[in-house]
Amino acid sequence: MQTINNIRIYLADLVYDTIDSNFTVPLNIAYIAASVHAKFANQVEIRLFKFPKDLEIALKKAPPDVLGLSHYSWNSRLSISMAETAKTIDPNIVTVMGGPNIRTSSSDLQSFLVTNEKIDYYVVHEGEEPFTSLIEQLLQNRFPLPNDVLGCARVYENKLHYIAIDSGEKSREMTQPSPYLTGWLDSFISDPRMTPLFETNRGCPFGCTYCAWGAAALSKVRRRCIEEILAEIEYVGEKSAGQPVWIFCDANFGMLPRDVDIAKKIRETIDKKGFPSRVTLWHSKNTGERNLEIVKIIGGMHEGYVAIQSTDPQVLRDSGRGTMKLSEFKKVIDHYREHDLPVSTDLLIGLPGETAKSHLRSICEAFDLGFDKINAYNIRLLPGTDYESAESRQRYGIRSKFRPIFGSYGIVGGKRVFEMEESVRETKAMTEQELDNFKVLHTLLGFCWNSGHLKPLLKYAQVLGVNPGNLLHQLTLTQKPSLKKLFSQMRIDSQSEWFDDSSSMVSYYEDPENFIFLEKNFVKLYMLFLARIFEDFKTIIDINDELILLLKDNIPSDAACDTELLEYFSDLIEARACKDLFQSPFSKSLSCPGKAASIIFQKTEYESIPSIEIEIFRSKETHAFCVSSLKSKQNNNEKPTLQTLMKFLEAGGTNTFIYDLRVATQSELRHQTEPSEISLIN
Repeated sequence: MQTINNIRIYLADLVYDTIDSNFTVPLNIAYIAASVHAKFANQVEIRLFKFPKDLEIALKKAPPDVLGLSHYSWNSRLSISMAETAKTIDPNIVTVMGGPNIRTSSSDLQSFLVTNEKIDYYVVHEGEEPFTSLIEQLLQNRFPLPNDVLGCARVYENKLHYIAIDSGEKSREMTQPSPYLTGWLDSFISDPRMTPLFETNRGCPFGCTYCAWGAAALSKVRRRCIEEILAEIEYVGEKSAGQPVWIFCDANFGMLPRDVDIAKKIRETIDKKGFPSRVTLWHSKNTGERNLEIVKIIGGMHEGYVAIQSTDPQVLRDSGRGTMKLSEFKKVIDHYREHDLPVSTDLLIGLPGETAKSHLRSICEAFDLGFDKINAYNIRLLPGTDYESAESRQRYGIRSKFRPIFGSYGIVGGKRVFEMEESVRETKAMTEQELDNFKVLHTLLGFCWNSGHLKPLLKYAQVLGVNPGNLLHQLTLTQKPSLKKLFSQMRIDSQSEWFDDSSSMVSYYEDPENFIFLEKNFVKLYMLFLARIFEDFKTIIDINDELILLLKDNIPSDAACDTELLEYFSDLIEARACKDLFQSPFSKSLSCPGKAASIIFQKTEYESIPSIEIEIFRSKETHAFCVSSLKSKQNNNEKPTLQTLMKFLEAGGTNTFIYDLRVATQSELRHQTEPSEISLIN
């Protein structure tokens, strides 16, 4: 037996340095570091890594005894590649991987470890306890490596050694040391590029089949100490670089009554420090009033979020969401609307049993429910989820394809490394062509509704009893030459990015020329589509004109269309469309019919007022953002290229193509209505 006095441990939650939006603090490995250090403080030397280059340098300069690597869909091949690099530098480095991106049956664990032979151990589910147990055994006996470590899978002599941790025996209270209060994340929160992450509980009682949280082993909700959470928020407020965005990783924030107190602490930090300006939360599914209270407390850029995914009852049952009722969702949404708070939702395409007809109906019903934003996404098949299993693939006739993950590629250790996503492309209920046909409609949802470009017109359609979802669907079938050509190119691009299997994608992008294109020119198709729309101002006018024609054709016989109001909305849409991204800050007042203002700003009290003064404006902040983001990429003020536009949009420029709008003054309302806060359309 070889006794080790101390062990050097490197823990890495790696991310490609392609785009800054990938950068979040390594909260996961910091939990592990805090737990291991708490037990073996004098016997371990621990370092945390986020970027591959930093880890590569450290591996060569001072190889560790143990290398731990996180495993997610966005860094799977990167982490495996780094394990291979480590073993090349020193074959005796013990490599450990952990994370949700894996099937957890015994046969699948063995297959993964056999295929990736440079990985010595795989930690299944939560990592603190298994990794600490492994370090304890390694301190006692480094060689030969121990086989039976609770929660750690290992293949030795072609046999899987794995003893699962019984999640049912775990306490409801989490006792791991705080990664913030123990200082493990100090160097990361002081970096302005790094977005702080927080966790107040773990687990999710909802068994959504496509979600990693739906695993049975993670269904038990376990809570962290409230005093510790509040202390962490204050700690990050004091020691961070003032990052504008904070993310809370809970699967159901608002599930517990104490979450209101956490929201108050966040608000206290905002008031005291001036940041964060945006807080990302995943609200609980069945605590509407509490969610509303949390949104009101936090305020700022935080908005309500109710993920319906589909409105079809059978689809929801097959997806593990059968307990969620649209009537309950409606109550929650109405709460937000009553308090003038925006609320968004997500819809997924490719769900079990979802047909083209039911997906279109879900889009239309999302409009009827009153969502301010409707985001539609392809379903990724995530290893370890029920929907990704062989059984579900056969039961629902799932056929999948592969494509690159935007921003997840680079040269690492002299090797071309990139990530891929596997997504549903066909089921028994929906053909690939039907699924692909929705690409244009999903894009129009983002452009016309979410970003606000055609929202006034579509809101008026709702007043007339015409569903915007149906209008946008009909727009995708337009015969107008300019739009037909644009939408046709969208469909071609959408189909061309997919590979039939992972091996063909790997072969393609391992070719140096193809990899250069991936690294330099690959973008999200949604951004490409938007860039094409914005490239020619006339496209926006064409979409506007075509929607007006479709609206007139769809108006119910018992509804009276106000032609002058329709023309006003059309003129307003054209006036708000930005023709020059370098437009200097300005403000322009316009007279707006009260009926129009009531629709635009969702203020019924405006309807009885003949005319309201509104203001179209370009803010100094928007102008400064455009100049700083675009001028460095342009030789002068000439029109940006399509490629430049795509990168600009990805960097956060989607809302700069439309001028802001607000009520200019309340003076003319003082005798008819109560003064109200200035409203904005985004």
